[in-house]
Amino acid sequence: MHVYLLDAPGNVTGTASVSGLLREVNGKAGESQALVNNPVYLADAKDGCYIAAALTGVKGEFCFSHLLTGEYYLKVEHQGSVRCDERARLKIDADGLHFDIEARLDRKRMKTTITGNRSAVYLNPLDRGISFNPNPSLDGKLNLIMKDSFKRLKLEITDLAGWIVRTMDLSEIKAGYTDAVDLEDLEKGTYILEISTGRDRLSKQLVLQ
Repeated sequence: MHVYLLDAPGNVTGTASVSGLLREVNGKAGESQALVNNPVYLADAKDGCYIAAALTGVKGEFCFSHLLTGEYYLKVEHQGSVRCDERARLKIDADGLHFDIEARLDRKRMKTTITGNRSAVYLNPLDRGISFNPNPSLDGKLNLIMKDSFKRLKLEITDLAGWIVRTMDLSEIKAGYTDAVDLEDLEKGTYILEISTGRDRLSKQLVLQ
């Protein structure tokens, strides 16, 4: 069994990022609501290959970091189909660039709006303070290494249907703490690893082969 973190910071050198909100429009009045725990993907605009995956948060928020320069589309899995607004191409032509976007789904299509761009001057403290190895894992174990201290961490692994297949709660974690998550009993496929505190949230894609 192999475990791949396709968007692991240690394996890429990109400094750009994209964050956004995902909402579903309901009714003729145009009212919308956040889509929570919904799979979202970033795909290469040239060949359509997925380069990162995430699940939306409680406000429909998502974020992709450590991106290389290039052109990307946002893709959303919703109600058994994948939506993409190819008119909204994210052109990252400089290091350290951050895009803010909003995606709205109705019954027929998805409309993605680029609401602004700025310098990617921030880093998620979870992204900075936690690392994962080995990658790939030959024994079905994913090692967590804490570079910083945290009062509480919650770890969840879900499949792409949104079902939670593994959970772990850690408290009063000191820098240098390590732990091994056993994934040998999971079926081969793609999963989302999510780590959260009371304030911050980090999602990574896992592929078991």
